[in-house]
Amino acid sequence: MWSRVLFAVGLVASLGWLFNTTKTVSVTAPQAAVNRVDFNRDIRPILSDTCFKCHGPDGKQRMANLRLDKTEDLFVDRGGYHIIVPGNSAQSKLYQKISSKDDSVRMPPVWSGRSLTEKQIELIKEWIDQGAKWETLWSFVPPKRPPVPAVKDRAWPRNPIDNFVLARLKAEGLKPSPETDKATLLRRVYFDLIGLPPTPAEIDAFVADRSPDAYEKRVDKLLASSHYGERMAMPWLDLARYADTHGYHIDSLRDMWAWRDWVIKAFNQNMPYDEFTIEQIAGDLLPHATLEQKIASGFNRNHMINFEGGAIPQEYHVEYLVDRVSTTSMAWLGLTMGCARCHDHKYDPIKQKDFYRFVAFFNTVPERGLDGMLGNADPVLPLPSHEQQARLDSLKTEIAKTLSALQEKQILAERNDWQKTALASIPEPSHQGLTAYYPLDGNLKDAAGSQPDAKVVRGEMVYDEAIVAQGADLSGETQVDFGGTGDFERSKPFALAFWTRPGTVVALKVLQKRTSGEHWQGWEVADEKPVYMGRLKRLANFVVRLSNRWPDNAIEVTTKEPQSIDAMRHLLVEYDGSGKASGLKLYFDGKPVETTVLKDQLSGDFRTSAPMEIGDKNLGTPYEGRLDDLRIYDRVLSDSEAEHLAMRLPARSLLVALDGRPAKEILPLQPEKEKEDIQIGEEDKAKTKEEIEKDREKDRQARLTEYFLSYGASDKVRQLYAQLKNLREEKEKLEESIPTVMIMAEMKKPRETFVLGRGQYDNPQEKVSPGVPSFLPPMAPGLPVSRLGLAKWIVDPGNPLTARVAVNHFWQEYFGIGLVKTSEDFGSQGEPPSNQPLLDWLATEFIRTGWNVKAMQRLIVTSATYRQSSRVTPELEERDPENRLLARGPRVRLPAELIRDNALAVSGLLDARIGGPSVYPYQPKGLWEEMAFGTGFTGQTYAESTGRDLYRRSMYTVWKRTVPPPALVTFDAPDREKCTARRTITNTPLQALVLMNDPTYVEAARVLAGRMLAQGGKTAEARINFAFRLATGRLPDPQERAVLVEAAHEALADYRLHPDEATVLLKVGASKSSPKLDSKELAAWTTVASMILNLDETITKE
Repeated sequence: MWSRVLFAVGLVASLGWLFNTTKTVSVTAPQAAVNRVDFNRDIRPILSDTCFKCHGPDGKQRMANLRLDKTEDLFVDRGGYHIIVPGNSAQSKLYQKISSKDDSVRMPPVWSGRSLTEKQIELIKEWIDQGAKWETLWSFVPPKRPPVPAVKDRAWPRNPIDNFVLARLKAEGLKPSPETDKATLLRRVYFDLIGLPPTPAEIDAFVADRSPDAYEKRVDKLLASSHYGERMAMPWLDLARYADTHGYHIDSLRDMWAWRDWVIKAFNQNMPYDEFTIEQIAGDLLPHATLEQKIASGFNRNHMINFEGGAIPQEYHVEYLVDRVSTTSMAWLGLTMGCARCHDHKYDPIKQKDFYRFVAFFNTVPERGLDGMLGNADPVLPLPSHEQQARLDSLKTEIAKTLSALQEKQILAERNDWQKTALASIPEPSHQGLTAYYPLDGNLKDAAGSQPDAKVVRGEMVYDEAIVAQGADLSGETQVDFGGTGDFERSKPFALAFWTRPGTVVALKVLQKRTSGEHWQGWEVADEKPVYMGRLKRLANFVVRLSNRWPDNAIEVTTKEPQSIDAMRHLLVEYDGSGKASGLKLYFDGKPVETTVLKDQLSGDFRTSAPMEIGDKNLGTPYEGRLDDLRIYDRVLSDSEAEHLAMRLPARSLLVALDGRPAKEILPLQPEKEKEDIQIGEEDKAKTKEEIEKDREKDRQARLTEYFLSYGASDKVRQLYAQLKNLREEKEKLEESIPTVMIMAEMKKPRETFVLGRGQYDNPQEKVSPGVPSFLPPMAPGLPVSRLGLAKWIVDPGNPLTARVAVNHFWQEYFGIGLVKTSEDFGSQGEPPSNQPLLDWLATEFIRTGWNVKAMQRLIVTSATYRQSSRVTPELEERDPENRLLARGPRVRLPAELIRDNALAVSGLLDARIGGPSVYPYQPKGLWEEMAFGTGFTGQTYAESTGRDLYRRSMYTVWKRTVPPPALVTFDAPDREKCTARRTITNTPLQALVLMNDPTYVEAARVLAGRMLAQGGKTAEARINFAFRLATGRLPDPQERAVLVEAAHEALADYRLHPDEATVLLKVGASKSSPKLDSKELAAWTTVASMILNLDETITKE
């Protein structure tokens, strides 16, 4: 097969990058400064790693009442001894303990599993002897703008970044690398600023441009590109845990792409970072908030949401709050605040109370603990098109006019007068041909008197108020046997009528009289293909089957359109005895519905001695839901009789139940009410008997009023009401078709927030109010104590973290590693910056320029530091394998998304459209289905996109949390269940296999091969030059070219011997190859193209 050839030749290309591992060496201090021990750089990391767990901020875990993170405990007299005596390690209890050879004395104790190295002990000794100068953690002190270092080599720096880098290199005895060649530099900056490769023509133009600002002009052009926003958004989506599904076990779909598009647009418009922050944390709270600002607030709705049956709302609401705090603090402040959920932070001065005060800012959203079953969870923001909004406004106006014409007070009086005499005008339905009638009013008796009582075989029957008096509630565990009732025959007509409301979105057998087994005989009524439609409706198709021997000798019809199953629906099934599918007719709520014939071959009788049943597990999923007023006739009913059963009979039942009590209002004419605030857990709280009866009375009056307006009122009122219903139905359908996005919003009355003991939802302790961590600067006077105030506090120039964290994120994207390596943790457990003066200068410069994001990117990519060659010398490999000292340019494997985007761009397949709903490119079949929870939920099956959507940029790929895009995950994309501040980078054999065998890359290789043959020239060498330059930005050297030419010849010879394998290879992917191309030659060049796309250099930013 073709994979044999691709594997053989691709392995050569892949091994080079697969095993390119590097050593890790810590680089945090200039060589010249090693003799002077620095507390933050040298000592704090030791204490944090080995001591703070028992002697740190967490009061509940603290031992010996000793803190080593505060000067109050370190330098005071503790009853005749000092933990530290500055200048005298021998008298310092700390040094005595850590240097002791006695296991019973030495710290950390043996049982802790931690120990100090001799080098660490010596560092602590030197620090004490040098005076034990204590410093607050560097990141918790606001950055002061350092002076730009003066350097002797004034020719090398292009901007202040370079002065800081060069000064550090000089201290280390190193020199910067030469500037890289222009082609490599252009390719580097293209990937960094727009995430796409330059074309050969763009490279040629840049190389030919000899103007002194040639590079700067290209940078400015890239910053102005609409693809810049896409590239900048990619790491932000990781921080924001953006996904297209809710997560947890069902992991159904949501719609948050509008928020993702807002992020892209914000970067493209160069929104200042402080505004970018405020709008995402509290855009909805801004005065006169715009649609865009409300969309931005969706940042903190990107968390996972659960709606599992049996889950506890309060528990999951707490999880949402914890996630918001953890994500907000990590994304903007570089803090691991989530570690203070259950107790004081073990390493940083974050108290548990601080954590819950931060929680209080987010505990004001009108949301449910369990939600999302129907898509987006409230609160949501509709996003209508201009046309939809215009029609919506028009409908609202028309509805208001119609309501105004329906004079409520006058109609109320008419309605109550009608009620007094209405019972006499609604007769009982005809009993002609009624062979069985089960009212289900608290028993299973046949009111027609011709059949024996039905009996419960399994489970128990529960009765409650329904449409016609009482009805039966079936749990799915109840089985009812009706004996010989429903003994229908092929040549005789019948009618079967009942009220139904399935209680689940699982396909159910509603009612049947049939045998068991594969080739069953009898009849059945089922609801199938149940789905959630939008956020408000459950729908299902209803199916009727009459079978002599299933499936070959049977009639089967189904409703053409899915029917709503949110409320009780009256279903009437009629059969005319013709033996034809055309003789089956279905009515819903008294009106005939169109059906689709699925089978129409019934040559024998379907009569059977099996009992009529509900809930037999042997015949399918038992019915779960409500059933009422079951009637069976030995004739077909007229349309008017069908309407009578569905409409007039329930009205008669209501009149009896109300017993003359008049209505106090005309509920069907009331305008829509605003949603009330949701108190978590209250939505499922059991109601009192009085509340239940009050609700029932209100429902009875509303349903009887509905009947009056439709049948009993004057012609004018009935016409106006019919018009009102039509308008409301159109409005509802229109609203259902409008996409939404989840946003933040405020409750009118905020919930109370408590410290939760051990972080458990059901263990509230001290009540707290909103507030920021006590060890950081307080909120400025006058700021509102709300999310808006919090957002403004975060971007206050006096906040020591925000600007540092932001510029570190930017730096990380360019150099593969931040100035602070642990971009997720700027606390005690994080690594100190490799060049703090540079970090602080960048942070203060960011603030000084008005938080100008594009200006910061331009500053970094135009620096001489960025423009260096990435070639690694033996000395740099030994001294600085991670390039923390920045003596060379960045060389980093492309992020997962860009690896795919690059292949699509190089081949010519890329569809560069920006924004819109997520798409479904190729992925192995059955992955979603393997993790599916069941039918009835969205996001359980993967429907591959077609056409151009297959080739959209990878950031638009649908992101399912439990099954993230496998090819992207193989290249270290996260699952997006939590905030991710930096991705790991791994090298595994699976990555090479993806590049060789994934349909995306095979198709890209095939299409690239087509370009090589059509545009690359006539010789093998010319074609290889063409493709190699497209993929890497340069021409191959003679040795590389020779290897690829030989591979082309070998592949062509192989495919000429095995043309069937060429055919198989060329069928991969939805795009079509030119029929003019020879299949064997195209397959051979596809192999070569695959090798080129698999090169280390192709998937690496050099």
